[in-house]
Amino acid sequence: MAKQTALNAVLIASAVHFVVIPAWGALSDRIGRRPVYLIGALGVGAWMFPFFALIDAGGFPRLIVAVTVGLVFHGAMYAPQAAFFSEMFATRMRYSGASIGAQFSSVAAGAPAPLIATALLSDYGTSTPIALYVIAAVLLTVVAVGCARETRERDLEHVEAAGPAGAAATAHSAKARTA
Repeated sequence: MAKQTALNAVLIASAVHFVVIPAWGALSDRIGRRPVYLIGALGVGAWMFPFFALIDAGGFPRLIVAVTVGLVFHGAMYAPQAAFFSEMFATRMRYSGASIGAQFSSVAAGAPAPLIATALLSDYGTSTPIALYVIAAVLLTVVAVGCARETRERDLEHVEAAGPAGAAATAHSAKARTA
C-alpha cells in the first residue's frame, strides 16, 4: 500500500476521531466513565478481525472504514480517560498518581506493542496473531476497568487520601467546615 494512501485514510479517520471524542466525553459525563471506557475496549476487541480483514482485502474505501471504526472505538476510551484516571486519586496526589500510572503503562505496554506486532507478522505471515495480541490486551483492560470504581459522581472537593491518615484528615476537615 502506498504511503500516501495510508496517510489519507488516517487523515480522514482522524477527522472523525476529532468529532467523536467530545461526544464520547459528554456521554461519559452522563452515564459514567467506566461504561464508556468499556464500550471502547470491547469495541476494539470485537473490531480486530474485521479491521485486518478490511485492510487485507485492499482498497482505499475499506482502509478508511477499518481505521475510522477503530478510531471511533479508541475515542470511547480516550475521551473519558483523563477524568477517569485523575478522579481515582485524592487531590493532593492526583497528578502523581495519574501520571505514574499513565507513564508506566506507556513504557511497559505501549512502547513494545509495535515491535511485538511486527515480530508476530514476521513469524506467522498473517495478521491473526496480532489480532489475538490486541484482544489479549483488551481483556486485561476490561479486567482493570471492571476492578475500578466509577468516578463520575465522586465529590473531589472532599476527597482525601485513603487509610488512617486520610480518614483523620477527612474528619478534621469536616470539623473545620462545621465550626
